Amino acid sequence: MKKLLLIGAGHAHLHIMKKLQKKKENYEVTIISPSEYQYYSGMFSGYLEGLYNKEDMRVHIPTLAKAAGIHFTDGAALSIDAEAKVVLTEKGDILSYDVLSVDIGSLTAGIDVPGARKHALRVKPNYRIEEVAKAMQDSEKPVVVGGGAAGVEMALALTARRKLEDKKPVSVISHSSLLENTSAKAQEKIKQIMQDKSLPLYLQEKVANVTSSHIITTTGNQIAYDEVLWLTGPKAPGLFRTSQLPVDEAGYLLVEDTLQVKKYPAIFAAGDCASIQQYPNLPKAGVVAVRQSEVLWENIKGFMKGTNGRRFQPKNTYLSILSTGNKQGLLLYGKIVLHHSLSWKLKNRIDQKFMNTYKTNG
Repeated sequence: MKKLLLIGAGHAHLHIMKKLQKKKENYEVTIISPSEYQYYSGMFSGYLEGLYNKEDMRVHIPTLAKAAGIHFTDGAALSIDAEAKVVLTEKGDILSYDVLSVDIGSLTAGIDVPGARKHALRVKPNYRIEEVAKAMQDSEKPVVVGGGAAGVEMALALTARRKLEDKKPVSVISHSSLLENTSAKAQEKIKQIMQDKSLPLYLQEKVANVTSSHIITTTGNQIAYDEVLWLTGPKAPGLFRTSQLPVDEAGYLLVEDTLQVKKYPAIFAAGDCASIQQYPNLPKAGVVAVRQSEVLWENIKGFMKGTNGRRFQPKNTYLSILSTGNKQGLLLYGKIVLHHSLSWKLKNRIDQKFMNTYKTNG
């Protein structure tokens, strides 16, 4: 019987597990993940604000695996030997495969700033979210470093919660404008929202050093803090370079639009950890991984049978909805920028539907 090995339990692999729950295939499937739970980052801000509990935003992987006839292994991959078709785990186990799929997400960039690794909180890997949320909720002087979608959402969510407790808003430090990869209209709107909520903003400022009590920027600003959450964008996992697999210049696993490594077609990858040769500028976002999931599964099954795979074609525009606190949402789609409660309700419905898919049988 052929062996399918899944490393990581990201969006695309959850999809495969659900497919196998509905219809078993004639191969042995194993999934390895460092946590029994897979947390959904789209609900992190709502969890931080107190709108969701931990069960709302996480999937119990062993339960889903058991229902799908998949063997769950607790651990992390240390290296991949593409020639021998084996994976070495951190516990010293050697797992063999006929087909390998990797969906492990990304790590946090910019953590090499002096003092950051020692003092900053990080939500990646995402099973850290519970301890991170508690630390930030209990903080007297919380700071978020990062002005992208994650940084904006988390800062606004925490500020909404803190206002109910009569505490000061969260400070935000960003090396660029807020939401720098969106339209000028969206950037101006989110800045206005954050200023209206009295969040201290330090924009176009790079962090030079993090001490035990202050964050020092390159312009000389010293921002006092007791907890700092580092949300400065994605960084490639080290697994692929360690394994001497083909990577792009940033270290992400390089795959074709069939989601296969060209040199090693038995290796597949999806989500943030991979870079598609034909679409090098594809954003690192969960919505992309969700779109890739069906192509990934069909191509894995096709490869097992010796047939040609489908090609992933990304959309030109993706819907993005950011929670801005107090059940308000900022909806971005192409040139459309809308901020109201209906946006949040739509986001909440999408998120709840996604999670419920993996919490029900059949």
